[in-house]
Amino acid sequence: MKSKEELWGFLVKTEQDRREYLKGLFEFVPDTVIRELAYEEVEKDQYILRAGMPCNMVYVILSGQIAGVDHQKAGRAYYFMDFTKMHIVGDFEIFGDFPEYCVSIYASKECKLLRLSAKSYLRWIRHDENAMFLRLKNIMSTLTSERMDDREHMLMGCKERLIVYLVKSYENGKKDRLGKCRINRTQAELADRVGFNVRSVQRSIAALEKEHLVSTENGKITISQEQYLQLTQYKD
Repeated sequence: MKSKEELWGFLVKTEQDRREYLKGLFEFVPDTVIRELAYEEVEKDQYILRAGMPCNMVYVILSGQIAGVDHQKAGRAYYFMDFTKMHIVGDFEIFGDFPEYCVSIYASKECKLLRLSAKSYLRWIRHDENAMFLRLKNIMSTLTSERMDDREHMLMGCKERLIVYLVKSYENGKKDRLGKCRINRTQAELADRVGFNVRSVQRSIAALEKEHLVSTENGKITISQEQYLQLTQYKD
């Protein structure tokens, strides 16, 4: 990237909350760091970084949606329910002095991002008090929120977890002109995301369909706008 003006050109195209945060973060960024920033686009379902790979890059998410996945030893994968509040990925390990990425991050929707070497990022952030404060504030806010969600999530049954997942999928998914959203996940993929086996997911889908809270078409769950509103207010 050639100049701060070029960087600002990328930032003004981002959504408001992200734009205000990133403009504050980069307010005093030195020109040497700006010149090392590289623009990159990542297609949907492509990995941005992978667990076990050397921690040598940091990524600033300009647009799109990302998700974290932790591949367990038993062969199952745990999908983080909400990873989009982190506007930067790849620096957790830097602050923790880990040589490799701890989790994998992929694009759940097409992403536009800026890439910076971990070495340059650390050199900049260590000498920029404003950037350090804003970054740590974002990290602590996200971690606190995730811990609260984790405690609540741990006590949920399969049906409750599935409802949480379906509500978020509807909110982030593409709707037709009538407000209906199709969840293009297999039952096995849904099982991985809610942390239960396929049979439990099948029973939960059947129960929700019986209550008219979801519909199924060709083996895939569909949710109307009315069903979405009912799911957000659901009490077992």
